[in-house]
Amino acid sequence: MKHLLHPKHWDAIIIRSLMIACTVVLIGTAGYTWIEGWSLWKSLFFTLVTLSTVGYGDYGLTEGGERFTAVLLVGGIGTVSITIGQILQRIMSKMTQPELRMIEQIKKMQDHVIVCGLGRTGGRVIERMIAAGQQVAVIDNNERLVQNARKRGCVAITGDATSDEALLDAGLMRASSLAAVTSSDAVNAMICLSAHALAPELNIIARAEDESSISKLKRAGANEVLSPSSYGGDGIAQQILHPKVASLMPGLQGPDAGLSFVEFIVDRKSETIAELGARHPRLVFIAARNQAGDVMLRPGGDQVLSEGDVLIIAGEPSEVESLRSTKAAA
Repeated sequence: MKHLLHPKHWDAIIIRSLMIACTVVLIGTAGYTWIEGWSLWKSLFFTLVTLSTVGYGDYGLTEGGERFTAVLLVGGIGTVSITIGQILQRIMSKMTQPELRMIEQIKKMQDHVIVCGLGRTGGRVIERMIAAGQQVAVIDNNERLVQNARKRGCVAITGDATSDEALLDAGLMRASSLAAVTSSDAVNAMICLSAHALAPELNIIARAEDESSISKLKRAGANEVLSPSSYGGDGIAQQILHPKVASLMPGLQGPDAGLSFVEFIVDRKSETIAELGARHPRLVFIAARNQAGDVMLRPGGDQVLSEGDVLIIAGEPSEVESLRSTKAAA
């Protein structure tokens, strides 16, 4: 309860209500000071007595003061009562409605990822996003799954992810990516259609249960479509045919096993691969793409990197995390 009363948690409704109440008190104080010639303190005190309907005897008001008091009683008491009611209702709603609290948290997010679907695939996506330090907002129509996600610290809302309202509540217009990973290809297609219509530039990744749905999901607006069955089948085949290689592939041996493959955006001007590699000698530089879109595989040490260039890097998860930490500190 105390944290809700702290000013940093006040929203526009609470601030506006307090401003209205203060305005009424100021008008009352100024009115009595002008009409009756009282001191500011006496005028303020009598205004509060009037608005609270307490009453402390006869103050010997003039006729003008009585008229002003009548107006203050009729208009001021009603205004202050409504204002106090709005403040209390807002505080109670924040305490009793988790959904509103989640939406308030989402409003503070920028460049976050929206995950639609809290099944096994969605859960894995969320784990990887959170492990990478990425903000995530989740939508699912199963209240039980949403409650469980909240208990694990996720920002999750209950709703139909195919609806514009739910997507906008999840901060679609400020998001960097959306993952449509429900167990239904038809639902995923509708999510892609809705999201693409609202935010055409949004990066949309979809899950396809049936491989025949891949092309349809792309037509619905998905930038990339992945099939868990194909990905899982490829992983099993890789384990059988090339077990040593498979042990290095991310995700096949567990979330923390294998190499991590990441994109790294260069934020230093005129830096070479050799200079970056000297600071992180255990990382492997697979490819580099400049801002013109040219891709160079296995860039040499003398390759000059410009701010905004993208590197594809492989390395152990701890080494990759070290690179990210160094960039964040810079």
